[in-house]
Amino acid sequence: MDDLFWPRQKQIFWSCFQKQRFQSGYFDVQDGRCGNRTAIGSLIMKTFNRFRRNLANSVAEFLGHGASASAPLPPTNQGRRILVVGGGPVGLTVALTLHAMAPGDVDITVADGRWTLDGESIRWKTSDEGVNRRQQVVTVQSLVFERIPADVRSAIFNEGGYSQIWPTGRESPAHIGFPRNVRIVDVEDRLLEIARKKRLHLLPCRIDPAAISLGEWDLIVIADGANSQTREHFRAAFGSADGSQYSLNGRQVADSVLGLRVRTSISSSASVVLTIAQQRFLFNGLGNGHGLLYMRLTDDEAGEVRGRVPGEHEFRPCIQSNPCQVTWRADKSRDAYVCSKRGSVFVPAMDPASFLWPRVLDGLNLFQMQRDSLEAVTVFPLSMTRRGAFSAELTPVGTKRRVFGALLGDAAGVTHFWPGRGLNRGLSSAHALAVVVSRVDPGSTLRSADFSEFEGVMAQLQSRHQDRAWRAMVQLYEGEVVPTKAVISRTIAVPRPSRHSLIREMQVRIAGLSSGLKDRLPSPPDLAELYSALDRASNETLAVLVATGAWETLGSGGNEVDVNAILRLGASQTLA
Repeated sequence: MDDLFWPRQKQIFWSCFQKQRFQSGYFDVQDGRCGNRTAIGSLIMKTFNRFRRNLANSVAEFLGHGASASAPLPPTNQGRRILVVGGGPVGLTVALTLHAMAPGDVDITVADGRWTLDGESIRWKTSDEGVNRRQQVVTVQSLVFERIPADVRSAIFNEGGYSQIWPTGRESPAHIGFPRNVRIVDVEDRLLEIARKKRLHLLPCRIDPAAISLGEWDLIVIADGANSQTREHFRAAFGSADGSQYSLNGRQVADSVLGLRVRTSISSSASVVLTIAQQRFLFNGLGNGHGLLYMRLTDDEAGEVRGRVPGEHEFRPCIQSNPCQVTWRADKSRDAYVCSKRGSVFVPAMDPASFLWPRVLDGLNLFQMQRDSLEAVTVFPLSMTRRGAFSAELTPVGTKRRVFGALLGDAAGVTHFWPGRGLNRGLSSAHALAVVVSRVDPGSTLRSADFSEFEGVMAQLQSRHQDRAWRAMVQLYEGEVVPTKAVISRTIAVPRPSRHSLIREMQVRIAGLSSGLKDRLPSPPDLAELYSALDRASNETLAVLVATGAWETLGSGGNEVDVNAILRLGASQTLA
């Protein structure tokens, strides 16, 4: 909503907006939450524009300026009305792509409660305002970012704002370029900035799904995360997710992964080879030494991940019973890792009897990271389910004016990030939805058939990416399919071979991987550097590296989902 008035008008308007409720009964904004009495859509379509126009004219008259001097107001009731719930990377990408593909044919509003109004602009909230920004480094494959509109792509991957450390492959062909690494927080900031410049309607509050008036929208895009309240509100339309396909012995497999924000001096090529040579640790960085080291935990180790406020005896309900993406940040003055939200300290780092913490330090040592380079600790609980539908009619069957919903991003399904395809799946699905919606006559009512190609893309992406991820969650071990975390647990518990034999087996594995990747990486790996890393590892860590094996590529290899082929797009039809 910013950039719609000249500055003085905006300041006066928002001052009024924040201090009083609209009297027409259409909506409220309180404590960053959007609620409706009759129609959330009228925020943009009816009362909001009427109130805004009258206020702008009054202020302009008072200041002695004509209303025509301002930037033009966005059109009302023109084009297809789309509400995007969730302003993360996927939500903003689908909005910006639709804006590029169907200019003038769509009226898009994007809402997110993690945004706040700051003077004349909308920005992301800070940790002091209750939002922990995501610092994870993600890898975007070149076939995926190639589909993003050129100006949006340039904004996301601005000069010096990304790195290239992973090899080319089927999703990143050599003729297009290497995959690109970037922090999620940077993607979010850059997308929000370009959304402001393009004057998309941005709503800094959390949508109350029960208050959405369907009659005010044509399409509701649900992209508000894995724990989407909007999706759950419309569960009767979309159906429930099923975790049985990702279960063993009737129990859904779930991983706990420790995320360690670190700095390292190991080379990027060495970190890639060392990562794919085993399944205990995964490092993804920015090429400048900064990145995250992920550590797959056993169930016993995950039980140690707790927070406790100094002076109190009870543990805080952080990640284990009340997942909240707690981040414990290094506090040098207190020699502890402290959660700014709950005031708790990360217990394993303070507990001399901890089994987990020495293993964490050994992982840091393996990747040539010093203890004092560890900046923060977070735990990610990960599991997967399958969905049967990704679009649905939200109005009752037989309704004359039909309204549809579409699931995107983690709201459509979480992909275990070990193989690094979660955001790629989300961006591909955003592209697919934008294409199918832009093809429909904006003056016509949407039909279920309009989403058939979108469903095809989503089903194939789910099958392809989650199959790959499942093969990272479980493996064949001593004739039995077990979770990878169980392999780690069993290896720790049993006597291990000699250090010499463990190092030798890892050297052979690493040499083979290095040989196969040397022509596909931005720079060739150095075997001497990799062998030195093995020399730094403890016997227990070496045994775990050997037992978990290299990344599984035989069953999960092969062709990738050709999104543009499913959508019947030729090269000349893609966005330049």
